[in-house]
Amino acid sequence: MATAGDPETGHMGDEDIALTKSQKHGRVNEGSRLLSHDVEQSSRSRLLSYSHRGGITESLRRLRASTMTVSLLEKPSEDRRASAFMAGWNVSNLIQGTGILGVPYAVKMGGWAGVVAILVIAWICCFTGKLLVDCLYEESKRTGQRKRVRTNYPEVGEAVCPGWGNRIVSIVQVCEMYGGIIMYIVLLATVFHDMLQTVSNLDIYTWAVICAYVAFPGIFIRRVSVIAWISMFSVFSLMCGLGTLIIYCITEYKQMSFKNIPVFNAKTFPIGFGVIVFSYCAHAVFPGVEGSMKEPKKFGSMMNYSFLLAAVMKCLLGLLSVLRFGADTEQVITVNVNSLAFNYLANAFVITNVFLAFPLCMFVVLETWDTKMLPLFPHLQPESKFHWFWLLVTRLLLVTFALFLAIVVPHFGLLMGFVGSFTGTCLSFVFPCVFHLKLKWKKLHWYDVLLRCFVIIFGLVCGGFGLVFSAKELVKSFNSQGFK
Repeated sequence: MATAGDPETGHMGDEDIALTKSQKHGRVNEGSRLLSHDVEQSSRSRLLSYSHRGGITESLRRLRASTMTVSLLEKPSEDRRASAFMAGWNVSNLIQGTGILGVPYAVKMGGWAGVVAILVIAWICCFTGKLLVDCLYEESKRTGQRKRVRTNYPEVGEAVCPGWGNRIVSIVQVCEMYGGIIMYIVLLATVFHDMLQTVSNLDIYTWAVICAYVAFPGIFIRRVSVIAWISMFSVFSLMCGLGTLIIYCITEYKQMSFKNIPVFNAKTFPIGFGVIVFSYCAHAVFPGVEGSMKEPKKFGSMMNYSFLLAAVMKCLLGLLSVLRFGADTEQVITVNVNSLAFNYLANAFVITNVFLAFPLCMFVVLETWDTKMLPLFPHLQPESKFHWFWLLVTRLLLVTFALFLAIVVPHFGLLMGFVGSFTGTCLSFVFPCVFHLKLKWKKLHWYDVLLRCFVIIFGLVCGGFGLVFSAKELVKSFNSQGFK
């Protein structure tokens, strides 16, 4: 770096000497090391001229400001405390979820092809999850250093399609979560109706109303730490429920038969495909999980083990259930449990899981809703004394609308297949591959491009057929059953 002396007299003033000393200690060089070559040269010129006019303090202030401006491109995670084991535990719980209760129905709809689909979709979702996280990073052209410049799924969408990418991804994510809320209501109504039909005359629609409004107060929980603890107990309940179901199926081994596995049916397989995709869809949280890891380089291996475990669990539950019940396998597998003790125990765990998971699903939907809609009502802002009115009315309307849809289509498996064919296909198959192709095109080999294109086409074709056939079955079921 050139000295700040007078080029005509050769005299060095006090400010210039101070500048030289700071250079010897590497203060300026350290501050400007992150700048590109052009920015660094211009910063040096400004520093030289400002030393005569405003002094070294002003020069350093401007240099520091320009450095910060460039460095803001990087968005490193500030919460890297979780071990790979804890991250894997969180991912495993997310991709198991309540949706696993519909996997036996998916195997019934798809036969052996459904079992194969469980394994194939697990691999694809694991693969696209890694692609999505890779899209969070960019490589510095000057230093070659890999930097985390995005923090979540919508930001990746915005980088690919400025102006619309963020909105599109956010809308699909909210649709998925809201679809999950509808399925929770349907699941609760189905379980209560099956469990108490001998002692109560209430139909499934009445149970849906009761369950929706019993769960309603939980959506007013807004502290993330509280929701996290509730979710942990929710996951524990689900695991206990799954264990109960698997043990029950094993005790019924004498009635199992490979003949109970249905043959492939092109009209029903797409429905099972949608159910399986939905049961694996957790891509929205992968950026956050990776951002919490103490050693992010282990993210890939953590995903491999988590999806392998999930695939084994889903295959085990799906196969055992269909081997035992065959064509009689219900959309919610707990309905098939004939043993009174096992039935009540499994249902108790499932009910606990759903009620405790309800606040988390609604929290995501409500946060998006408040962010987009609340600015339109300046008199109802959080600091306003009328904010309670906004909270009460909007929460009540959203839960009531979800209840309405649950009453219209009270079919857990079909609804799961419909939602999974749309949102699951977009979030787990299409978006990650399209985004990765766009952002990493120059670094991909021809076979990388081919693989991503195959996943996109596979997802669109299977998801499209799943959407159509699920919709047809929903309409058929609605017309044949109607309101009781």
